[in-house]
Amino acid sequence: MTHRAQQGDPVVRARETQKPGPKSLRARIRRIAVAVGGKLLPGAVKRLVKRFWDPWAPPRRRWASSRVPFTASSRAAASCCDVICFSIVDWNFRWQRPQQLLSQLADAGHRVFVFKMSEFLTPGREGFEIAQVRDNVWEVTLAPPVAIKVYSGTIHPETVEWFPSMLDALRREVNIVCAFMLVQVATWQEVALNARQRFGWKVVYDCMDEWSSFPGLEPPVLDAEARLVSEADLVTVSGQRLLEKWSGSNIRVELIRNGADFDFFAAPRTERLLDNVKRPIAGYFGAIAPWFDVELVAHVASQRPDVSFVLIGGVFEVDVRPLEKLPNVHLLGQQDYSRMPAYLRDFDVCLIPFVVSEVTAATDPVKFYEYISLGKPVVATPLPELEQFRELFHPAADRDEFLRQLDVSIAENDESLRLRRIEAARGNTWTARAAQMLQAVRDAHPRVSIIIVSYNNCGLTRDCVESVLANSMYPNIEVLVVDNASADGSGEMLEAIRDDRVRVMRNGENVGFAAANNQALGVATGDYLVLLNNDTVVPRGWLPRMLRHLDDPRVGLAVAVTNFSGNESRIEVSYDTIDEMLPFAECYMREHEGERFDIRVAAMYCAGMRRDVYESVGPLDEQFAIGMFEDDDYSHRVRLGGFRVVCMEDVFVHHVGQASFSKLAPEAYKELWEKNLRYFEEKWGERWVPHRER
Repeated sequence: MTHRAQQGDPVVRARETQKPGPKSLRARIRRIAVAVGGKLLPGAVKRLVKRFWDPWAPPRRRWASSRVPFTASSRAAASCCDVICFSIVDWNFRWQRPQQLLSQLADAGHRVFVFKMSEFLTPGREGFEIAQVRDNVWEVTLAPPVAIKVYSGTIHPETVEWFPSMLDALRREVNIVCAFMLVQVATWQEVALNARQRFGWKVVYDCMDEWSSFPGLEPPVLDAEARLVSEADLVTVSGQRLLEKWSGSNIRVELIRNGADFDFFAAPRTERLLDNVKRPIAGYFGAIAPWFDVELVAHVASQRPDVSFVLIGGVFEVDVRPLEKLPNVHLLGQQDYSRMPAYLRDFDVCLIPFVVSEVTAATDPVKFYEYISLGKPVVATPLPELEQFRELFHPAADRDEFLRQLDVSIAENDESLRLRRIEAARGNTWTARAAQMLQAVRDAHPRVSIIIVSYNNCGLTRDCVESVLANSMYPNIEVLVVDNASADGSGEMLEAIRDDRVRVMRNGENVGFAAANNQALGVATGDYLVLLNNDTVVPRGWLPRMLRHLDDPRVGLAVAVTNFSGNESRIEVSYDTIDEMLPFAECYMREHEGERFDIRVAAMYCAGMRRDVYESVGPLDEQFAIGMFEDDDYSHRVRLGGFRVVCMEDVFVHHVGQASFSKLAPEAYKELWEKNLRYFEEKWGERWVPHRER
């Protein structure tokens, strides 16, 4: 340890006080067994280690009493980054864009953690509590020093100061390795930007409304929004007006309109909820708030007494007494979202009677997509965001036109128009919107090019590529596999992979390790470059941890720790199978978070660098023939370039080792070794220093 501590890395000194890992835990279990007069066989010890050192199980903590059951659905999310939602409404509030998008992200495999805003825990008692609300979605109830009022535009300084430690506890509690933050209201901007600086999580601001004239929001929200938009990694907006408003303030503004849960609304319904209501029925569901034109609906209803007007939704800050006086108006209040398709089926005409204002001019009404999921005729006041669908609904600019369009809609009998509406809804689903958001999030992350050179060992190569695709947890990767003329079907196996992140290059001859890596490096598009042997298996979250080290501009080349190497990067392990390796790796990486030390040689079974380092140092030296000493050479060149070469204690990969060289005859292996050794020493004019273990 002494030679590492001399490098002056404070992380190295901190390592001496770290808690024991699985190996020492195994020893403690043995001692406990002996103390009580028992004896444990090796297999039993391993099972106990796995049981009590399970990285998926919540660790003991003082922050909260959690109710997080990490179910099969959350384990299936291991290949995806997590989503931390700085929310504007509670999960069970009126079901709209926030819950729809988050549900789709959860269905795509992402774990979603949503902060609850309607209630808080007692300050000082607990940091947070977690309750699962659906597959892959957990609602987090907080205990801030001062309650958070998301409509105020500011968070109390004590709460801002408290938030990072709470997020750190949450991160450790549920094992968040890679995440992005979805901010739904700008009040959160200071907290989210601080979290980005500390944890490296990208900030995505989903601007869903024109807040400048929105009722209930206080003026500081607008100042907070301006800063958030300018500093966010990605801004998504729900309408064209918002796109035009913010495009000059951030280089990444993506239009992601609202949509419909098409399958939910289009599915057959047996409930008959409006059988006692006289037909025809003109229906509306959604908030009855300041943007709802009460006077317009009251006038239209009074002029059409033979039409029943069914209005479903909570009433907020508007006087509905003019509607309550009319016998043909039925105010049903807030209803469960699950009942909306049944109500919609009984509507003959659907209404969007919005006041024309700055708020509604930027509104892309969710209800429109839901209405047309069943092909229903829609009468709406002029909304710019609906102009693209002008042929599918009946616009009404004033009271008289609203009455005429209502009559036209009731008399409508055009099957082709009904089907066109349904097709429009089918093409504007929340599933499609979430996919668009994930692509935008992916593009907002720097790309990582992972380069794998294969030569025979088809099974090992397949396991390696599969583990990279399943366990990297990083949104933006490309996997470049160069096959050096394998004769065991490796090339055919690789070309059969159906994943747009994978690109395969097949050579007609074995050009060697260095040349094959250079071949891929020459076409790689990543901001980060990772060289990975084909006889490795990577565990969950290995890549985001590596990138945190590479974000340090002093670091030029970083290598993972492993079970098999010829120098200090090798650690003692306690597993025998890949299934046992995964929890071991999770545990080891969590226990050594952020730790690294300077190392003489970064062996290229798993080594990463930034593009600027590669462009400064150049490609691998192909004079090292098939392989050996090219990693010594490259590490030396990186240091000469003024960068550190480090070993990352919190990045572990399983390495079979010498999968290709073991096929060489001993004489050929010795000859290659001696040839490359001579070349290395002649090139640098110094004696090669043998590797040493820790």
